[in-house]
Amino acid sequence: MDGNLIDSFMVLFAIIYNIILILVFVLRAHGRERWEWNVGYVFNGLLIPFTALWLLNLLIGSDIGRLITGMPVILFIGYDLWYRTLTKEKPTHHPDCWPIGLKVYLILFNIGSILLTGYAFLVSLLYGYLVLACYFSVLAAFGYYQSTYKRKIENTN
Repeated sequence: MDGNLIDSFMVLFAIIYNIILILVFVLRAHGRERWEWNVGYVFNGLLIPFTALWLLNLLIGSDIGRLITGMPVILFIGYDLWYRTLTKEKPTHHPDCWPIGLKVYLILFNIGSILLTGYAFLVSLLYGYLVLACYFSVLAAFGYYQSTYKRKIENTN
C-alpha cells in the first residue's frame, strides 16, 4: 500500500475524529445523553481504521514520526472505549474530586489530539493547518460545554 494513501486516510480520519468530538461536546452541553451515547459508539469505531492505518505504516516501514504520532490517538480511543462505553462512565469534567480514571482520560485526549494534528503536519502544512483548525474547534466546543454547564449550575443555585 502506498504511504501517501495511508497519510490521506489518516488525515481524513483525523478530521472525522475531531468532528465527532465536536458533536459529543455539543450534545453533552444540551443534555442529549442518548444521542451522545450513540455518537460515542461511532467514535469508538474509529479505533479500527486508526489501528489498521498505524499497522500499515508499520508494515511499509514509515518513519518513526508517523508511528509515534499515530499511537496516542489509538490509546485514547481504546481508553475511551473502556472508560466511557464499557464501564458506562460519563467523563464529567466538573467533579469535586477528580478520579484517576478521569485524569488519565483527559491527558490521553489532549496528547492523542495534539499528536494526531502533528501527524497531519508531517503529511503537509495544508493538512496540518486543516486538522489544527479542527482541533481548535473541538476545544471551542469543549469551552461551549463548560460554559453551558456553568450557567446551568448557576441557574439552579
